[in-house]
Amino acid sequence: MAINSDFLKEKFAYSKKYIERLRSIIVISEKIFLDDFSLQLESERIFEVLSQLMLDICTHIIAHSSETPPSTYSDCMRKLVDVGVINEEESINFIKIVKMRNLLIHQYGTIDQGMLFTALKMLETDFLQFKNSVLSWIEK
Repeated sequence: MAINSDFLKEKFAYSKKYIERLRSIIVISEKIFLDDFSLQLESERIFEVLSQLMLDICTHIIAHSSETPPSTYSDCMRKLVDVGVINEEESINFIKIVKMRNLLIHQYGTIDQGMLFTALKMLETDFLQFKNSVLSWIEK
């Protein structure tokens, strides 16, 4: 069964409105962010959606490869290196996104909103790198 490149492209198209909103959040001051609970909640949701899109794409690619199924979402990102979609350095950054997503979703403790603000800035760059890497790979 082949990878459905249309599925992957649709996932990235869906991300557009989230990336646009993310960009409008990361340009504000950290103080404003830390004082605005509604903005924090919105940011958590944006982080959740974009990171889940990355994981959906990752699991789709790995499911249609000769790799064994990943045991964790972090493992899924490592397997993308083995398949040739991303490089090792990218996988390290993307695994950080997965770990932050897990903190947000599973509420392992109180979320450090300063850390979230920093992670949002990294997410914008890393998500676009992920997108570019995947789209380049499917065009090969």
